[in-house]
Amino acid sequence: MEFITGVYLFYIITTMYVSLLGLIVYSKIRKEFFEDPGAEFNEGLSVIIPAYNEEKTIGATIQAVLDNGYPEDKLEIIVVNDGSTDGTAEIVKTYKNIILFDKPNSGKADSVNKAIQKTKNEFVAIIDADSYPTKNSLKEIMKYFADEKVGAVTGACMVKNRNNLLEKCQAMEYVLIAWTRKTLDALHAVFVTPGSLSAYRKKALKDIGGGFDKNIMTEDIEIAWNLLRHKWKTRMATRAKVFTSAPSKIKPWYDQRIRWNVGGFQTLVKHWSALGSKKYNMFGIFVIPFFMSHLFISFTGFFVFSWVVLDKLYDWFLFSRYSVQQNSAILDLSEIYLLPSVFTYFAILVVLLFGTSIYFSLKTLKEAKIKIDFAFIFYALFYLSAFPILLIISLYLWKRGYSKW
Repeated sequence: MEFITGVYLFYIITTMYVSLLGLIVYSKIRKEFFEDPGAEFNEGLSVIIPAYNEEKTIGATIQAVLDNGYPEDKLEIIVVNDGSTDGTAEIVKTYKNIILFDKPNSGKADSVNKAIQKTKNEFVAIIDADSYPTKNSLKEIMKYFADEKVGAVTGACMVKNRNNLLEKCQAMEYVLIAWTRKTLDALHAVFVTPGSLSAYRKKALKDIGGGFDKNIMTEDIEIAWNLLRHKWKTRMATRAKVFTSAPSKIKPWYDQRIRWNVGGFQTLVKHWSALGSKKYNMFGIFVIPFFMSHLFISFTGFFVFSWVVLDKLYDWFLFSRYSVQQNSAILDLSEIYLLPSVFTYFAILVVLLFGTSIYFSLKTLKEAKIKIDFAFIFYALFYLSAFPILLIISLYLWKRGYSKW
């Protein structure tokens, strides 16, 4: 039991440290959260939209890019049709001045890499075929590239569809992710440049080997890690907003999260050698430890909670069995302790810290229009509880060679 107590304390301390760090950083940057980095930097920009069977959304994505307000003479749009078997290509052909690149199916990373080779500009933006950047978001992202040390910039991604409970939970999740990512930006530690909307400097891509790693499921995580490892800056443009279509059903959501987790494990293994090394600046001494702390919190939190619950159930079972044999009361009020232990106070503090983070994320990103309702309560109490279970499943599948994209 002493071992479990030690693990529990370490879990609490780690969780409190991560939560407090985020809140402290936010308090320092809250006035600059939606900072304008400077004058417009409307250099030539090539927008790549990888698409595989996206006939339902590709048109709206293209239109969102066309309506974005970026100078037409500086904008190149390439749609990569990755072997689609539906009407994706036909829809793209209805738009003028859009380059359609047809190719056999080979996955998103390979498709984007081949498209990058065909682009004419130094800056390249990647936008998923079910994502819709808001007006001027491309201009906002490009402002950060005025700094020649910036290799990648990502926007603030939020959920477009919010009809059922699952979609609403993801909407809240994405808001918290965007808030956390901006706090990491202040620490030069943005370690994900998601495919919904991110832009890259070709010089930086060439420096890390040419593009995305085709062998990593989450190429948008790995490329950010690779850029940081090569001492390129990765930034978060909060003013550059993009809305994306989130999974509406459990199975697609489950598959997506498993892919994210497995890709995270793959990325961690690939860059493990940089852990703790000051040679790579914040990447080695903060990014990897920060990523690992979240894995630790999820795993230990789940196992400690499971142990405590099962231990209490086992004690209750033995007590009940003995009470029946002795013909005594199964429920004895004298055994109920109303005074909380120090562990209870720790747990309450962790919940309050996390709740405060959620509050500030919702308050700051008002565009998300999240309401405190049943969906919010379900998200806080049940939705988040599924993540440690998904991590355990992902770890098992990864060790067994899971490779479903």
